[in-house]
Amino acid sequence: MYKNQRPFTQKIIASLNEDFLGQLEIKDSNIAVFANFPYISIDLQDLVFFGDKSSKSDTIYFVKDVYLGFSVMDLLLGKKQIRSIKLSQGKLDLEKDEEGKLNLLKYKGIYELSDSGKNDELNLDLSDIRLSSIEIGYNDITTRTSLTTFMDKAIAALKIKDDHIFVNLDSEFILNLLSENQPTFFSNKHIALDLDLDFDPNESSLSIQNSELILEEAQFSLTGTIDFDDDVNLDIQVSGEKPDFSLLAAFLPNETGKALKRYKNEGEVYFQGSVRGKTGSGHVPEISIEFGCDNAYFLNPSVGRKVEDLRFVGFYTNGPDRSLETSEFQLLNFNARPEQGIFKGKLIIRDFTNPYVNINLNTDLDLGFLGQFFEIEGLEGISGQVVVNMEFNELVDLEVPGVAGAENSIKSELMVNNLKFTLPDYHLPIENANAKASMVKGNLYLEKVSFQIGESDFYFSGNINDFPAILHGEDRPVKADLTSGSKKINLEELFQGDSTSLQEVVTDFEIKMSFESNGNELKNFVHLPKGEFFIEDFHAKLQNYPHAFHDFHADVLIGDNDLAVIDFTGEIDKSDFHFSGRLENYSKWFQEYPSGKSRFEFDLVSKHLAVHDLLTYAGENYIPKDYQNEEINNLFVKGSLEMVYKDKFQSADLWLNHLEGKFLLHPLKLEKFKGRLHYESDYFTLENFGGKLGISDFNIQLGYYLGDKSVGEIPRNHFVLQSERLDLDALMGFEDFEQDSNHAEAFNIFQIPFSEMDFSAQIGKLNYHTFWLDNITLKARTTADHYIYLDTLGLQAAEGKLKIKGYFNGSDPNEIYFHSTMLADKVDLDKLMFKFENFGQDYLINENLHGLVSGTIESKFLVYPDLTPILEKSEANMNLTVYEGRLVNFTPLQAMGDYFKDKNLNNVRFDTLSNTFELKEGVLNIPRMNINSSLGFIELSGKQSLDMNMDYFIRIPLGLVTQVGFRSLFGGKGKEEIDPDKEDAIVYRDENRRVRFVNVNMRGTPDDYTIGLGRDRGLK
Repeated sequence: MYKNQRPFTQKIIASLNEDFLGQLEIKDSNIAVFANFPYISIDLQDLVFFGDKSSKSDTIYFVKDVYLGFSVMDLLLGKKQIRSIKLSQGKLDLEKDEEGKLNLLKYKGIYELSDSGKNDELNLDLSDIRLSSIEIGYNDITTRTSLTTFMDKAIAALKIKDDHIFVNLDSEFILNLLSENQPTFFSNKHIALDLDLDFDPNESSLSIQNSELILEEAQFSLTGTIDFDDDVNLDIQVSGEKPDFSLLAAFLPNETGKALKRYKNEGEVYFQGSVRGKTGSGHVPEISIEFGCDNAYFLNPSVGRKVEDLRFVGFYTNGPDRSLETSEFQLLNFNARPEQGIFKGKLIIRDFTNPYVNINLNTDLDLGFLGQFFEIEGLEGISGQVVVNMEFNELVDLEVPGVAGAENSIKSELMVNNLKFTLPDYHLPIENANAKASMVKGNLYLEKVSFQIGESDFYFSGNINDFPAILHGEDRPVKADLTSGSKKINLEELFQGDSTSLQEVVTDFEIKMSFESNGNELKNFVHLPKGEFFIEDFHAKLQNYPHAFHDFHADVLIGDNDLAVIDFTGEIDKSDFHFSGRLENYSKWFQEYPSGKSRFEFDLVSKHLAVHDLLTYAGENYIPKDYQNEEINNLFVKGSLEMVYKDKFQSADLWLNHLEGKFLLHPLKLEKFKGRLHYESDYFTLENFGGKLGISDFNIQLGYYLGDKSVGEIPRNHFVLQSERLDLDALMGFEDFEQDSNHAEAFNIFQIPFSEMDFSAQIGKLNYHTFWLDNITLKARTTADHYIYLDTLGLQAAEGKLKIKGYFNGSDPNEIYFHSTMLADKVDLDKLMFKFENFGQDYLINENLHGLVSGTIESKFLVYPDLTPILEKSEANMNLTVYEGRLVNFTPLQAMGDYFKDKNLNNVRFDTLSNTFELKEGVLNIPRMNINSSLGFIELSGKQSLDMNMDYFIRIPLGLVTQVGFRSLFGGKGKEEIDPDKEDAIVYRDENRRVRFVNVNMRGTPDDYTIGLGRDRGLK
């Protein structure tokens, strides 16, 4: 045998392949003495059977080792009869095609062999067949069912005698049965088989005799016959009886079956089933099942709770057409008696594709008992009462077609009283829950549902007409109405621990809604059911948003792929709105990977819109102060939003096509507003956004990157403003300069993140503080370290020009510095209106000095967040010339009013003034300068600190000094008593003209000063 086993094996393989349509191959064969002891075995290694001889791509089965066992005695006698077979580590893939043929039999040539009548006599006696680690798969293409099982160990015996094949099989395995790729009740089921089979090849019939099937822990007897020649005609009976519910638990889902084992149960439980009829060529057999129990009970031993007097009878049949449409299930005379309450009922279901139901149910249950009995996780401590009286009989329509009283057979009532329970991982209990619902003539009425969660209360009521139309998906109109309300909803308490929750309390809340559709849409919709949705009323009040929502109405049409907001109106306090729009391709949003465009077109109309009503929350209003109390009349907005997806978000566009309205406090009219907002690849752009606001017009371009700035090269941010006329006074509500501002508390732009961004502006005319400036040009940029660079700022004021170049350093937002160089060319000071702050008081640069100024100012100003300079902490060097100037209310001159003859010292005009001023360490230094003024020639020098301490030296013409002033300066002496040539304080300004001047020194503050003779020794 050792010498001839390979040729012997190859000869057998070759002989078999002659009759096979497929191809059988092995890798090698060896003698294995002890692998299947006491038999001597030939080990067929890597046995594989292909369905296709040529490609060898369709593997039907593979076994790593097949041991063919021979008796030693047979070999000594010269017999080569196989006595045992052992299969180890293999896989079998069976498939039934559209013709009802099995791939294994097809490619083995069995069907051709049967047709030819070829059948050689064969006697075989295999007393030992063993399977180890064998996986079997079966797929039925016609019924779209599949089966997989794994046999760890199986023992069988095979005997062929008198043209009969006798098989005895003892095995345990796990069964998984799928229908249309979905798990069935027979998924992950533990099965044990003890089968006695008799197969007659001549008659192609199989007899199942005295066999047993163990499903999970339930044992069933199995008998019957299978006639393979007659389209696999089955006649199989299954039956079982047990004193507990393991028979029925075997057919339950695994999780339910395991839960059932927690209960001690007894009863007279039985199960009987039969399968009769043809299964081949598309036939379906008749299936009948009867089951039931009597005198049964369930006891939960952990809590000592018991349900007694349990009894029922059940039936199932697939009907005369042996299909889901004619299938019927009945559960009759169901009775259970818990320790508290009653439970009685019956259930009949016909047509599993579109079920018609007959339910009769009467219950009065204590939920506290049920909670203890079932020990449902998360519902510990449940209490309350539930009462159900249901008569729901749709079968009347089927049994007596056209019966007008069929709807009268559908009557049901549900009541829940004083329900209380807790939910897993939720901090508040649901309490005082009460409900009453009923179904009358097919209409479902939710009379009232109410409950409390903490401080919050809720109630609901509503109805659905023709509820059976939804159950059966019939094309009949259905309308649903729902009303919901609450006296108080504490959102912060309800969502405690959620960082995104609002700290808000809603009161006086009520909403009324309805939806009109049909039964087919409500049952078989894909994304949203087609129909019309209404909000008939809505009102509510919020604690931190002190405005009332009222008179809300909405009308929304839902189509196959579009959603139209026909009308959405409402009022918030005295503000009203009317919104309409259309959303195209809304179905995209239900896709796992959305692709395509969705477009939303909208109109918004409001007769009156109060900004304060809409944008004030918790006492805060987040828009500019000047507009916080603004109101808009006759507002009209028209636009559209388009979003593009390609497996993921690509881009979004918001078009503003029209915007108009009229401000009330700022009497400005909004006109011709339009623009486009685009977002793509983390880049936000605003294109051609502009319009007219009063007499102002503007056009804005904006680009801003919102993505990760640390990756690669990113586009630079930019802001561009163009305007022919911009009236800032009207836009900002400017009136005058009388009121000081709290500069330190102003919004600090340097506290927010900066980006690398370019700014530019071109403004033809700009009204700033009642003065019109021309041809404003700006080029600026910001950096991430909080610098603002003014590369170019130029403007024209009347005939003058002003240019500024510099930068703001806000790297420390608490100390903001402005370094600049200003070039002025005959700029009218009255039109600059530069404001500065000095020791808590606001001053304008033109409060005392008027005229046309030219020159250069180089400065380093410490400024407040609103950019107002703080002079006592600033430095400046000012080389200036003032033409056609006036000194108005200039304190040093006003203080000398008694010293001048008939002169208006409150308004002193002069021709030209040139000097270089220096502001440093809080002191303004004024070198000597000549002023050819309306007082005459005056020379002025000195200094003044910013706390208004003055030290001025003034030379004035002696002839202008009054007698009173003369006596005050010269110790009570009159002009006739003084020799001007001998007084040091009297000098000649011009030797040729012989005009005498007196040197006067003024010290102190505007409220406390002294005037006397004195010369500035530091000047010549």
